[in-house]
Amino acid sequence: MLAGIGLLWTLLAGAAPLQAPRGVSFAPPPAWVDPQAAPLDATAPAEGLSQGRHYLLADEQVRVAGNTLTDYQHLATRAVNERGVEDVANVQIRFDPSYQTLTIHRIEVLRAGKAVSRVSPDAVKLLQREASLESLIFDGRLTAHVALHDVRVGDVVETVYSVQGHNPVFGAHRFGSFDLEWGMPVAYRHARLLWPQGRPLHWKLHNGAQAATVAETRGELDHRWRLRNVPARLTDSDSPGWYDPYAWAEWGEFADWAAVARWALPLYQLPAGPLPAVDREVARIAAATQDPEQRLLAALRFVQREVRYLGIEMGANSHAPHTPELVLQRRFGDCKDKTLLSLALLRGLGIPARAALVHTGLRQAAADRLPTPWAFNHVLVQADLGERRVWLDPTRTPQAGKGVAQWVQADFGRALLVDAGTREFVPMAGPEARLLRRDMRTVLDASAGFDKPTTFTVTTQAYGESAEQLRNALATTSREDLQKQYLDFYAASYTGLAVDQPFTVRDDTDANQVELVEHYRMPAYWVRDDKRERWVGDLEVPDLQEWLRRPKGLNRQGPLALRHPVDFRLVSEFRLPQRWQLKPDPLLVEDAAFVLRREEAWPDARTLVLTDRYQSRSDHVGAADMARYVAQLDKARTGINYNLYHQDGADTATVAGGDSPHWVPVMAGLIGLGALIWLVRRLARWDPQPRPHGAPVETAIGGWLYLPVIGLFASLVRVGNALVESAPALTVQAWTALTRPGSPAYHPLWAPTLIVESLLNLAIAMGAVLLLWLMLNRRSSLPRLYIAWWVLVVVTLLGDAAMHQLIPALAGDWTDKNSVELGRTCVFGVIWISYFLRSDRVRRTFVCRRRAATAPPDAAESAGSPAS
Repeated sequence: MLAGIGLLWTLLAGAAPLQAPRGVSFAPPPAWVDPQAAPLDATAPAEGLSQGRHYLLADEQVRVAGNTLTDYQHLATRAVNERGVEDVANVQIRFDPSYQTLTIHRIEVLRAGKAVSRVSPDAVKLLQREASLESLIFDGRLTAHVALHDVRVGDVVETVYSVQGHNPVFGAHRFGSFDLEWGMPVAYRHARLLWPQGRPLHWKLHNGAQAATVAETRGELDHRWRLRNVPARLTDSDSPGWYDPYAWAEWGEFADWAAVARWALPLYQLPAGPLPAVDREVARIAAATQDPEQRLLAALRFVQREVRYLGIEMGANSHAPHTPELVLQRRFGDCKDKTLLSLALLRGLGIPARAALVHTGLRQAAADRLPTPWAFNHVLVQADLGERRVWLDPTRTPQAGKGVAQWVQADFGRALLVDAGTREFVPMAGPEARLLRRDMRTVLDASAGFDKPTTFTVTTQAYGESAEQLRNALATTSREDLQKQYLDFYAASYTGLAVDQPFTVRDDTDANQVELVEHYRMPAYWVRDDKRERWVGDLEVPDLQEWLRRPKGLNRQGPLALRHPVDFRLVSEFRLPQRWQLKPDPLLVEDAAFVLRREEAWPDARTLVLTDRYQSRSDHVGAADMARYVAQLDKARTGINYNLYHQDGADTATVAGGDSPHWVPVMAGLIGLGALIWLVRRLARWDPQPRPHGAPVETAIGGWLYLPVIGLFASLVRVGNALVESAPALTVQAWTALTRPGSPAYHPLWAPTLIVESLLNLAIAMGAVLLLWLMLNRRSSLPRLYIAWWVLVVVTLLGDAAMHQLIPALAGDWTDKNSVELGRTCVFGVIWISYFLRSDRVRRTFVCRRRAATAPPDAAESAGSPAS
């Protein structure tokens, strides 16, 4: 157990030194121990070190002899820097004095391989510090603490001790585990189990852990692991509770889960004899109702409300509950105490019920562990209402609900019933029982005007689990603090937001629903964009964006935990100062982990209603699926990005979804780009015969041919600028405004014009690059391709001119300068097309073939060809 060496700051301020109790001693190691030498020459690895320390040796040897269990530990840790000195110089060993004794064999500091100091018994201080105090659990364990003197960087601290004893609550059953991998590297890991020969023993290896070597020695089976240079196993944050990537081995003598249930059965049997305090509560509940369902709920509510949570889990009470009478007298208890009290009440009310063991983190994965009591960390109640099986947790805060249908049942995947007939885990209430369902409606009223005050109202309807969370927040946090939290959340999206009036709450306990209404105001919702001469309003949905938040770490080794199941519905109403006549644009994003749907509606020309629904589909995302998941999150966030703008002088306003590219031109562009790349590659391989020419053959570009080269470079610059200038028209914002019927700028030719013109400009640019390469190689295909390129340029400009006349919104943009430019380009096109058709220099220059590009045709062969 590497946690044997702790930090000084973990000593709580309230921990007080105690007199050395019985059960602590100094003595040599037991004779059965096989001492292991720490590899003092081990080099600290470059990666994986934590807190400035390097574990040289982690030796654990466990011996079970009869009912006695002894756990021997030998740790050797080197401080590799100043931080490590702080850590290794404070030794802590925890044990439970109610059933364990601690024997310290030696604690010493090694420097350059030699002991420079050794701890004496009077240096050990015993502290009682409750590690789970924040969880209201007291386990009575003691901490033997030693503050070492004169520890320096490079020193090695060796701690050797044995803890003897086993919790009596487990009876004759012995079980345990060996960690074979940690979050930090270990130079040498030695683990050993000595087990009586002939006594049943069961093993379970996890995550590729190797099996132990086994030898027989003096009536015992000697199980061992010897692992050298164990690397650190790094894990990601936000992993599911059931995810455990470390190699480790479990051992024990419970044959199966039925044996574990039989072990627990006596713990949850009601004590013999009268229970007067319990009987009084049973009589009170029975007098109030004859309905078994209402009796069940009344009993559970009584335990939840009247018995506060506090765990006194010392010794056997780590797993054994206190008697119901004692719990009622104290009016406090942990999950075991509350469960047994609930069973006592339900028995008196004639309702069959039993305890159910679960693990709140492992959930259904608890069934994959070796059968031992360590597979569980919580217990609750399973009751029968006729044919219905219900799961109730008495440790929860008082729950609402008129009946079981409204009650939030407990669900941790699978549970082991404490019952004589239990053989395996059984399914619990199912995901629907813990569904986090919340409906929200926001109304942003900006109808007064672009520069007028705006109100913002948020109405939240929480159901079931979500209602209990909200109810608990209202019970544990002041309304002033909650109001500030809510305000800060929405103010991040709406500048100048302030509380208009305090939020109101309506709690329908019968339906288990809570309604919360928030009221805000802001000086103005619309933001002025003077550069573009318009008003802009972002339609924010921050509550939805929380569910679509990008994970922090994308390069993961393990799965990412997700909240599941979730059903979140958000209706956002925006009341606007201008009229809109737009076609609704729905959105659907589906992933294995979630689905998001958006519906858009315009009840009238001044009101936009967006209805979003987010539903989870899984409680995790695998590491291999992170890229897909994040891409779908990005798609969803882009899809819900929505804003409005009003151009000065316009009769109506424009709607858009943001400045990101719209998928239609993106898809068209990708398809067109692929086709152009294919075409360019084909043309680059085109290898026609050179045109007949005179002698001699030109060996380089010269004469007037320098001008086309310069022109091609210039065309790349001009076309590049044109593509950049046209890019804003391809965003979601502009594309929607131009191509959606009913918008002020709509025209049926906008979509084909934007796509075709962009592709033609891209073709001109790629053609220019191809022509420059062909010119450099004096390829025979150049003249014909250059002429075709000029035809493409002229046709593109003529088409652009035609669209300016056909689309009213463009008509005003066509000026005399554009006409002059069009005319000049057409003239240049005619000149250069004629030159490449008639020029002898062109014929004598571009004569190289692709198949014989290393040498032009022989001059003698060309001499007999007709000259032009």
